[in-house]
Amino acid sequence: MMKPVRSVILAALLLLCWSTAWAISPEEVERRTQALSSELRCPTCQALSVKDSDALFSKNIREKVRNLVEEGKSDEEVLAYFEERYGEFILRSPKPKGWGILAWLLPVAALVLGGGWLVSRLVLAQRTHAQQTQNTASGEQELTPEEKSRLERDLKRFEEGV
Repeated sequence: MMKPVRSVILAALLLLCWSTAWAISPEEVERRTQALSSELRCPTCQALSVKDSDALFSKNIREKVRNLVEEGKSDEEVLAYFEERYGEFILRSPKPKGWGILAWLLPVAALVLGGGWLVSRLVLAQRTHAQQTQNTASGEQELTPEEKSRLERDLKRFEEGV
């Protein structure tokens, strides 16, 4: 008769230890709730995250996020839960697929194109400056016809004045 009681007590202790080992601390629940709430868009405000909004709808969503986290749902499962109910619009960052991929690729393309343009302008400016420096240093700079006639005129006036 003692053997079944011992088995029940041992099973209860194992279950208690197992559930305690998998329990999430209140600090972890709060951290994940805050992080996930910042990834969700307030359906009422739309410009704010659920974390930053004081709308009643956002408060309800934050509470549901907290409940899902306490139930042991992963971040992906929590986000999928809300996306399933409200559509992809509820996510503040669009998924990189379909039209949403443009939101990810356009900034990268703008940086690459802008960087290429900047590099080409710098290289062109450097070449022009190097060419001008070389011409000036070697004394090979050609005068335009207007400059030649002006120089001759100025030389004549200088010689006549002396």
